[in-house]
This record gives sequence, C-alpha cells and structure tokens, in this order.
Amino acid sequence: MPVVTQILAGHLLTSSQGNPAFCSVLLVESGGRLALFDTGHAGRRRHLLSGLSAYGVTPGEVEKVVVSHGHWDHVQNADLFPSAEILIHPLELRNLSDPPPHDLGTPRWARAILDELDVHEVVEGDEVLPGVRVLELGGHTPGSIGLLADRSVLAADAVPTLEVLRAGRAGGHPYDQSRADSAVSRVAALADVVYPGHDRMLRRTAGGDFEHAEDAVPLTFRVP
Repeated sequence: MPVVTQILAGHLLTSSQGNPAFCSVLLVESGGRLALFDTGHAGRRRHLLSGLSAYGVTPGEVEKVVVSHGHWDHVQNADLFPSAEILIHPLELRNLSDPPPHDLGTPRWARAILDELDVHEVVEGDEVLPGVRVLELGGHTPGSIGLLADRSVLAADAVPTLEVLRAGRAGGHPYDQSRADSAVSRVAALADVVYPGHDRMLRRTAGGDFEHAEDAVPLTFRVP
C-alpha cells in the first residue's frame, strides 16, 4: 500500500508585501520506489534536503518528481533531482512555455527550470508508482494534476485548504472557475484523506465532512 509522508508543510500566508507561498511537499513510497509530489520554491531548498535526509532519503533515490502545476512556489526545486523523471501534464507544459499575462504565478522563466531535466507528460490514470495514479484536476491552471493513492488524494492547489474543500468552490484566481470548482468536488468524492497544497492533512469525519487530521506546524518569523 502506498505511504505518503509530509516533507515540508503547507501554509497559506499573506502579507503587505505579497504571499510567502509555502506549499506542501510530499514523499510517496510504493513497491520500494519513491516519488516526490511538488518541490517548493528556492527559499526552502535547505529545508527540503534536510527533510528528505531525516527520512533517510537522498535526492538520487527519488525516482519521479510530480509537478502538480507550474506556479513558482511548486516547481523551483525540481533541479535538485536531476536523475528523476519529471512528470507534468501536457497542458501545463504548454502553458509554461507561454503563460498568459493574468497568470502572475507562472513567470516566463519557469519553463527553463525543466529544460535540462528528464520531462515526461502524464495524463489521467497514468500510474506513477504501484497503486498511485494521476488525477486531472484542471482549472486552477490548465493542466493541474493530483495523485490518487487508494482513498488518499494529493490535491495541491486544486484544494489548497480545508476551507476550500468544505465550501466546494475554488479560491484564488483560477484559469477556469467552473473546472476548478469541479476539481474540488471530485476530490471530495474520491478521498477519505486529502493532502492540500497549503494546509495540513485532512480526513473525512464519520458525518462525511472533512477536518484537520493533525496539529498545525508552527512557523517562526524573524524581523530584523
């Protein structure tokens, strides 16, 4: 059975100077093989490497890196895994090459991060590891994807927070509100456990709602 381990916690933060954008980074193990779901941004590189090391994992042991979507806070550290297959939806790869002006989360240099890597396109139902398959969750961006592992969904920003899952409506500035809302509903229908993009793990309650399954991981900020 697949095992999902949180390497970096997701947080939804805002400030007067923009969004620090700390996404969840998740390690998936199945059949003795390892995949990483999202990689975070460059400001978290040291923490990503130390987080993997704490579980006895080196970057070279990660066989596949799944890019949920091309926003800067999810893709910047992909280059830390040069021997891994980088898995991304074809619509997302196309969008990375020419993002529209309204998508402020995908700078034009984002595509260059993947240029020297072993990039593979994946679509709905493709098996990433034994028992772990791709879910198309488009709307947040054209080719947003998640992973389905038994009754667990790694949702990334298709479901960034508990509030979005409970409301059944995507927040932020999705490319396509209707598709994004449908993605939220799809996750709710498939999952007993959800790993959001910017929140801690969620679980379905006996009453069918969702709740946080673990305590928050605190952040410490230092202001000079």
